[in-house]
Amino acid sequence: MQPTRLFAAFTAMMMLATSPVHAAEFTAKDLAAEEGKFAAYSVAHDMRAAFLEFFDDDSSILRPEMVDAKPWLTARPAPGIVLDWKSQLAVLSASGDLGLSTGPWTATSKKDPKLPADHGQFFSIWKRQPNGNWKVLLDHGISHPGAALQDVPLNARELPASAGKPVIDAVDPEQHFILQSAQSGAAKAYAGVITSHSRLLRDDRAPLDGEAAIGEYLKTLIGNWSWNTLRSGSSMAGDFVYVLGRYTQRDAAGATHHGHYIRVWIREQGRWALAGEVMTALPDPAPPKS
Repeated sequence: MQPTRLFAAFTAMMMLATSPVHAAEFTAKDLAAEEGKFAAYSVAHDMRAAFLEFFDDDSSILRPEMVDAKPWLTARPAPGIVLDWKSQLAVLSASGDLGLSTGPWTATSKKDPKLPADHGQFFSIWKRQPNGNWKVLLDHGISHPGAALQDVPLNARELPASAGKPVIDAVDPEQHFILQSAQSGAAKAYAGVITSHSRLLRDDRAPLDGEAAIGEYLKTLIGNWSWNTLRSGSSMAGDFVYVLGRYTQRDAAGATHHGHYIRVWIREQGRWALAGEVMTALPDPAPPKS
Protein backbone atom coordinates (compact mmCIF):
# COMPACT_ATOMS: atom_id res chain seq x y z
CA MET A 1 0.00 0.00 0.00
CA GLN A 2 1.38 3.38 -1.01
CA PRO A 3 1.55 6.16 1.60
CA THR A 4 -1.06 8.90 1.29
CA ARG A 5 -0.02 12.41 0.30
CA LEU A 6 -0.10 13.36 3.99
CA PHE A 7 2.40 10.69 4.95
CA ALA A 8 4.55 11.13 1.86
CA ALA A 9 4.89 14.85 2.55
CA PHE A 10 5.51 14.22 6.24
CA THR A 11 8.20 11.62 5.54
CA ALA A 12 9.98 13.95 3.11
CA MET A 13 9.88 16.78 5.64
CA MET A 14 11.31 14.59 8.38
CA MET A 15 14.13 13.32 6.19
CA LEU A 16 15.13 16.93 5.47
CA ALA A 17 15.05 17.97 9.11
CA THR A 18 18.41 18.94 10.55
CA SER A 19 17.58 18.45 14.22
CA PRO A 20 15.73 15.69 16.09
CA VAL A 21 12.30 16.19 17.68
CA HIS A 22 12.42 16.34 21.47
CA ALA A 23 9.60 16.01 23.97
CA ALA A 24 8.33 19.39 25.07
CA GLU A 25 8.12 20.54 28.67
CA PHE A 26 4.40 21.01 28.16
CA THR A 27 2.55 17.97 29.54
CA ALA A 28 -0.80 16.27 29.06
CA LYS A 29 -1.87 17.71 32.42
CA ASP A 30 -1.05 21.15 31.05
CA LEU A 31 -3.28 20.41 28.06
CA ALA A 32 -6.11 19.48 30.42
CA ALA A 33 -5.48 22.76 32.25
CA GLU A 34 -5.85 24.65 28.95
CA GLU A 35 -9.17 22.86 28.51
CA GLY A 36 -10.13 24.05 31.98
CA LYS A 37 -9.34 27.67 31.06
CA PHE A 38 -11.47 27.27 27.93
CA ALA A 39 -14.41 25.94 29.96
CA ALA A 40 -14.05 28.66 32.61
CA TYR A 41 -14.16 31.32 29.88
CA SER A 42 -17.36 29.72 28.53
CA VAL A 43 -19.05 29.90 31.95
CA ALA A 44 -17.85 33.44 32.66
CA HIS A 45 -18.76 34.83 29.22
CA ASP A 46 -20.66 32.47 26.93
CA MET A 47 -20.07 29.45 24.73
CA ARG A 48 -19.77 31.44 21.49
CA ALA A 49 -17.26 33.91 22.95
CA ALA A 50 -15.17 31.07 24.37
CA PHE A 51 -15.07 29.20 21.07
CA LEU A 52 -14.01 32.32 19.20
CA GLU A 53 -11.29 32.98 21.79
CA PHE A 54 -9.85 29.46 22.04
CA PHE A 55 -10.33 28.10 18.51
CA ASP A 56 -7.52 28.07 15.95
CA ASP A 57 -8.08 30.31 12.92
CA ASP A 58 -8.09 27.12 10.82
CA SER A 59 -10.46 25.19 13.11
CA SER A 60 -13.34 23.01 11.91
CA ILE A 61 -16.58 21.86 13.54
CA LEU A 62 -19.51 19.74 12.36
CA ARG A 63 -22.87 21.57 12.10
CA PRO A 64 -23.78 18.92 10.88
CA GLU A 65 -21.45 19.08 7.87
CA MET A 66 -17.85 20.26 8.31
CA VAL A 67 -17.62 24.06 8.44
CA ASP A 68 -14.92 26.60 9.22
CA ALA A 69 -15.57 27.22 12.90
CA LYS A 70 -14.85 30.92 13.35
CA PRO A 71 -16.84 32.28 10.38
CA TRP A 72 -19.75 29.99 11.27
CA LEU A 73 -19.75 31.13 14.92
CA THR A 74 -19.28 34.80 14.07
CA ALA A 75 -22.42 34.80 11.94
CA ARG A 76 -24.61 33.41 14.74
CA PRO A 77 -25.75 34.59 18.18
CA ALA A 78 -24.67 32.89 21.38
CA PRO A 79 -26.94 29.96 22.32
CA GLY A 80 -29.12 30.33 25.39
CA ILE A 81 -27.15 27.88 27.52
CA VAL A 82 -24.31 27.85 30.00
CA LEU A 83 -21.88 25.23 28.74
CA ASP A 84 -19.30 23.80 31.13
CA TRP A 85 -16.94 20.86 30.75
CA LYS A 86 -13.68 19.30 31.88
CA SER A 87 -10.98 17.10 30.40
CA GLN A 88 -11.05 13.53 31.66
CA LEU A 89 -8.61 12.08 29.10
CA ALA A 90 -5.69 14.02 27.64
CA VAL A 91 -3.11 12.58 25.23
CA LEU A 92 -0.08 14.56 24.06
CA SER A 93 2.33 13.84 21.22
CA ALA A 94 5.99 13.37 22.14
CA SER A 95 6.77 16.48 20.10
CA GLY A 96 4.31 18.51 22.16
CA ASP A 97 2.52 20.05 19.19
CA LEU A 98 -0.76 18.11 18.98
CA GLY A 99 -3.02 16.67 21.64
CA LEU A 100 -6.39 15.08 22.30
CA SER A 101 -8.68 16.22 25.11
CA THR A 102 -12.03 14.60 25.84
CA GLY A 103 -14.43 14.47 28.75
CA PRO A 104 -17.91 15.33 30.03
CA TRP A 105 -19.89 18.48 29.30
CA THR A 106 -22.98 19.90 30.98
CA ALA A 107 -25.39 22.44 29.50
CA THR A 108 -27.93 24.39 31.57
CA SER A 109 -30.54 26.88 30.46
CA LYS A 110 -29.71 30.56 30.93
CA LYS A 111 -33.41 31.44 31.07
CA ASP A 112 -34.31 28.80 33.66
CA PRO A 113 -31.25 27.24 35.36
CA LYS A 114 -33.54 24.98 37.41
CA LEU A 115 -34.45 22.94 34.35
CA PRO A 116 -32.69 19.55 34.10
CA ALA A 117 -29.24 19.85 32.55
CA ASP A 118 -28.19 18.17 29.32
CA HIS A 119 -25.09 15.98 29.32
CA GLY A 120 -22.58 14.55 26.89
CA GLN A 121 -18.93 14.22 25.95
CA PHE A 122 -16.67 16.49 23.91
CA PHE A 123 -13.76 15.44 21.69
CA SER A 124 -11.19 18.10 20.81
CA ILE A 125 -7.90 18.19 18.91
CA TRP A 126 -5.56 20.89 20.22
CA LYS A 127 -2.65 22.42 18.33
CA ARG A 128 0.33 24.39 19.62
CA GLN A 129 0.65 27.79 17.96
CA PRO A 130 3.95 29.31 16.74
CA ASN A 131 3.93 31.58 19.81
CA GLY A 132 3.59 28.59 22.15
CA ASN A 133 -0.11 29.09 22.94
CA TRP A 134 -2.61 26.29 22.39
CA LYS A 135 -5.81 26.45 20.33
CA VAL A 136 -8.55 23.97 19.41
CA LEU A 137 -8.20 22.70 15.84
CA LEU A 138 -11.15 20.25 15.66
CA ASP A 139 -14.10 19.93 17.99
CA HIS A 140 -17.10 17.62 18.11
CA GLY A 141 -19.13 15.75 20.68
CA ILE A 142 -22.07 13.57 21.60
CA SER A 143 -25.00 13.78 24.00
CA HIS A 144 -26.29 11.06 26.31
CA PRO A 145 -28.84 10.63 29.10
CA GLY A 146 -27.52 11.59 32.54
CA ALA A 147 -24.00 12.41 33.64
CA ALA A 148 -20.93 10.24 32.95
CA LEU A 149 -17.27 10.57 34.01
CA GLN A 150 -18.05 13.63 36.14
CA ASP A 151 -16.08 12.32 39.13
CA VAL A 152 -13.50 10.21 37.28
CA PRO A 153 -9.90 11.46 37.78
CA LEU A 154 -7.97 12.84 34.84
CA ASN A 155 -6.09 10.30 32.74
CA ALA A 156 -3.15 12.29 31.32
CA ARG A 157 -0.82 10.52 28.90
CA GLU A 158 2.31 11.73 27.11
CA LEU A 159 3.43 9.59 24.20
CA PRO A 160 6.98 8.31 24.68
CA ALA A 161 9.83 9.94 22.80
CA SER A 162 11.38 7.75 20.13
CA ALA A 163 15.06 8.11 21.09
CA GLY A 164 14.84 11.78 20.15
CA LYS A 165 14.01 10.98 16.54
CA PRO A 166 10.71 11.34 14.65
CA VAL A 167 8.86 8.22 13.56
CA ILE A 168 9.27 7.60 9.83
CA ASP A 169 6.49 5.19 8.94
CA ALA A 170 5.11 4.54 5.48
CA VAL A 171 1.98 2.93 6.98
CA ASP A 172 -0.88 5.40 7.16
CA PRO A 173 -2.99 4.09 10.09
CA GLU A 174 -6.23 5.55 8.73
CA GLN A 175 -5.81 4.08 5.26
CA HIS A 176 -4.74 0.75 6.76
CA PHE A 177 -7.90 0.74 8.89
CA ILE A 178 -10.07 1.60 5.88
CA LEU A 179 -8.50 -1.28 3.92
CA GLN A 180 -8.98 -3.75 6.78
CA SER A 181 -12.59 -2.63 7.20
CA ALA A 182 -13.26 -3.26 3.51
CA GLN A 183 -11.55 -6.64 3.53
CA SER A 184 -12.61 -8.08 6.90
CA GLY A 185 -15.46 -5.90 8.16
CA ALA A 186 -15.51 -2.93 10.50
CA ALA A 187 -15.74 -4.98 13.70
CA LYS A 188 -12.53 -6.88 12.96
CA ALA A 189 -10.80 -3.70 11.84
CA TYR A 190 -11.63 -2.03 15.15
CA ALA A 191 -10.66 -5.11 17.15
CA GLY A 192 -7.19 -4.96 15.66
CA VAL A 193 -6.47 -1.40 16.81
CA ILE A 194 -8.13 -0.93 20.20
CA THR A 195 -6.22 -1.13 23.49
CA SER A 196 -7.02 -0.83 27.18
CA HIS A 197 -6.69 2.96 26.76
CA SER A 198 -8.96 3.37 23.70
CA ARG A 199 -12.19 5.40 23.93
CA LEU A 200 -15.17 5.45 21.56
CA LEU A 201 -17.94 8.06 21.78
CA ARG A 202 -21.40 7.33 20.36
CA ASP A 203 -24.58 9.36 20.63
CA ASP A 204 -27.03 8.44 23.40
CA ARG A 205 -24.61 6.30 25.39
CA ALA A 206 -21.84 6.75 27.93
CA PRO A 207 -18.23 6.53 26.69
CA LEU A 208 -16.91 3.11 25.73
CA ASP A 209 -13.52 2.72 27.41
CA GLY A 210 -11.10 -0.15 26.97
CA GLU A 211 -11.11 -3.50 25.21
CA ALA A 212 -13.93 -5.14 27.19
CA ALA A 213 -16.52 -2.38 26.74
CA ILE A 214 -15.57 -1.73 23.12
CA GLY A 215 -15.52 -5.47 22.42
CA GLU A 216 -19.15 -5.77 23.55
CA TYR A 217 -20.08 -2.83 21.34
CA LEU A 218 -18.35 -4.41 18.34
CA LYS A 219 -20.68 -7.41 18.62
CA THR A 220 -23.50 -5.06 17.62
CA LEU A 221 -21.64 -3.46 14.71
CA ILE A 222 -23.38 -4.71 11.58
CA GLY A 223 -23.46 -3.90 7.90
CA ASN A 224 -20.82 -2.70 5.50
CA TRP A 225 -18.90 0.46 6.40
CA SER A 226 -16.81 2.75 4.23
CA TRP A 227 -14.82 5.82 5.25
CA ASN A 228 -13.82 9.00 3.46
CA THR A 229 -11.18 11.35 4.89
CA LEU A 230 -12.08 15.05 4.82
CA ARG A 231 -9.22 16.47 6.89
CA SER A 232 -6.14 15.01 8.58
CA GLY A 233 -2.81 15.93 10.11
CA SER A 234 0.17 14.54 11.98
CA SER A 235 2.41 15.62 14.83
CA MET A 236 6.05 16.52 14.17
CA ALA A 237 7.05 13.38 16.05
CA GLY A 238 4.92 11.29 13.70
CA ASP A 239 3.27 9.55 16.65
CA PHE A 240 -0.12 11.30 16.65
CA VAL A 241 -2.48 11.44 13.67
CA TYR A 242 -5.96 12.98 13.61
CA VAL A 243 -8.57 12.35 10.94
CA LEU A 244 -11.95 13.97 10.35
CA GLY A 245 -14.07 12.04 7.89
CA ARG A 246 -17.45 10.91 6.68
CA TYR A 247 -18.73 7.35 6.86
CA THR A 248 -21.31 5.39 4.92
CA GLN A 249 -23.00 2.33 6.38
CA ARG A 250 -25.16 -0.08 4.45
CA ASP A 251 -27.21 -2.13 6.90
CA ALA A 252 -28.53 -5.68 6.58
CA ALA A 253 -31.76 -4.42 5.04
CA GLY A 254 -29.87 -2.54 2.34
CA ALA A 255 -30.57 0.92 3.73
CA THR A 256 -27.74 3.45 3.60
CA HIS A 257 -26.80 5.70 6.52
CA HIS A 258 -24.21 8.48 6.73
CA GLY A 259 -22.37 10.37 9.42
CA HIS A 260 -19.07 11.88 10.53
CA TYR A 261 -16.19 10.79 12.71
CA ILE A 262 -12.98 12.11 14.20
CA ARG A 263 -10.25 9.59 15.01
CA VAL A 264 -6.94 9.92 16.80
CA TRP A 265 -4.23 7.38 16.04
CA ILE A 266 -1.19 7.08 18.29
CA ARG A 267 2.07 5.21 17.83
CA GLU A 268 3.12 3.19 20.87
CA GLN A 269 5.41 0.19 21.28
CA GLY A 270 6.01 -0.07 17.55
CA ARG A 271 2.36 -0.15 16.45
CA TRP A 272 -0.52 2.16 15.64
CA ALA A 273 -3.49 2.12 18.00
CA LEU A 274 -6.79 3.95 18.13
CA ALA A 275 -6.60 6.41 21.02
CA GLY A 276 -10.10 7.75 20.57
CA GLU A 277 -12.98 8.29 18.18
CA VAL A 278 -16.21 10.25 18.16
CA MET A 279 -18.90 9.31 15.67
CA THR A 280 -22.31 10.87 15.00
CA ALA A 281 -24.96 9.97 12.46
CA LEU A 282 -26.53 12.37 9.99
CA PRO A 283 -30.33 12.32 9.78
CA ASP A 284 -31.55 9.81 7.22
CA PRO A 285 -33.13 11.56 4.24
CA ALA A 286 -36.90 11.73 4.23
CA PRO A 287 -38.56 9.20 1.91
CA PRO A 288 -39.77 10.64 -1.38
CA LYS A 289 -43.37 11.81 -1.46
CA SER A 290 -45.67 9.55 -3.40
